[in-house]
Amino acid sequence: MGIVGRSADNAVRICAVMVAAGSPLCIPTAACGAQEQADPDRIEQQDSAAAPGNTLVPIPVLFYQPETKLGFGVAATYYFRTSGSDPTARPSTLTPVLVYTTNKQVIALFAGDVYASRERYRFELEAGYTLFPTSFWGIGNDTPDDAEEDYTPRTISLALQAQRQVFSGWYVGLSVLTGYRALVEADSNGLIESGSVPGVEDGWVIGAGLMVSWDTRSSSVYPRSGGYNRFVATLHNGVFGSDYNFASFTLDLRKYIPVLSSHVLALRGLGMASAGIPPFDLTPQLGGDALLRGFFGGRYRDRQLLAFQAEYRLPVWWRIGAVGFVGAGQVADAFGDVRFGRFHTNAGLGLRFLLSETEGLNIRADWGWGLDRSSSGFYLGLGEAF
Repeated sequence: MGIVGRSADNAVRICAVMVAAGSPLCIPTAACGAQEQADPDRIEQQDSAAAPGNTLVPIPVLFYQPETKLGFGVAATYYFRTSGSDPTARPSTLTPVLVYTTNKQVIALFAGDVYASRERYRFELEAGYTLFPTSFWGIGNDTPDDAEEDYTPRTISLALQAQRQVFSGWYVGLSVLTGYRALVEADSNGLIESGSVPGVEDGWVIGAGLMVSWDTRSSSVYPRSGGYNRFVATLHNGVFGSDYNFASFTLDLRKYIPVLSSHVLALRGLGMASAGIPPFDLTPQLGGDALLRGFFGGRYRDRQLLAFQAEYRLPVWWRIGAVGFVGAGQVADAFGDVRFGRFHTNAGLGLRFLLSETEGLNIRADWGWGLDRSSSGFYLGLGEAF
């Protein structure tokens, strides 16, 4: 994941409702960061554009999250196939996006996803600019609610990734990440401005990474069976020109179990670790629309993270579906500090409206509650949380 995907909170993703396209686009922003933070999971363009020929599709963008409030913008996706590709092969895509939110956040992104040699090779490009006012409560698993302070980071970034299929379902890849991050504004009497938080200095964040994944999902949009397992290791070092020296590791394990005729039990386990001192806004973080819904994205952050989620998905009537979900997560300075009684927990309910029967693509409306804190959140977007 590029720096643009991690510029504010490690779990925030913006899922754009593409009214005109009928296919999903999930933009990892603000430290996905998960959202990657991160998520490290970006919903792939699917078969809705599988017809031969090149196509340009304009896309309105609309979403809502506690971290952004109402967000809106414009995008376009250009579908094409590389020379010699099978006409029925998955299309390559180029997607520019411009988003503004009522929290005065700006996100400009250009993403490319190119398949070659009968889909044995996949190349990803992500270049972006973000200006993302957000909140910070300090580092640690037990930061108090009244410690909240505002800050505004600005990032410019570029990420390149190449993957190759080595066996059925197995992929290996390399990535190069570069970005410049700077704090535009911070509370004058806050922890960030005082300099007491490690990793607040402006500078270049440059690194290289290795990834291995095993993907047996029946669909990347709405999996009904199979699993998705991914390990990513990234080194940022002065040898590459980085002002920060640290390593990050992510292990993401997902399983989808069919229940009854059309119900699905989705399970996820996530571990993230940092060695060295990363920028404070690139540390693993809990909260957001993909990880512990009901907690603000980045509400808890530290160098290590361990989280678990379960979601039960079922049809209700016509194109309407419902979900129920629970989760638990914890951050710590070291994994040896993780304790059973220190997990933050959440639960919630959601509604789904099916846009594409072929792909199982849903508009998602979720209400999440933090069970151990008086927090809650409403999320509107496209596609599933994981």
